[in-house]
Amino acid sequence: MGKFVGAFIGVIAGFVIAHVVNRNPAGHEFFARANATLDTFVAGVRDGYRS
Repeated sequence: MGKFVGAFIGVIAGFVIAHVVNRNPAGHEFFARANATLDTFVAGVRDGYRS
């Protein structure tokens, strides 16, 4: 149960930190680049799976 609580607190802390970082322009740009990279990766996996 203690590990679950620790993991839950970690997830909540991650969301809070991401929200705070996303508020400034540099953080927003970082997340935009990360999303673009992830979208490219997902598209590649999809194309590979379908072919």
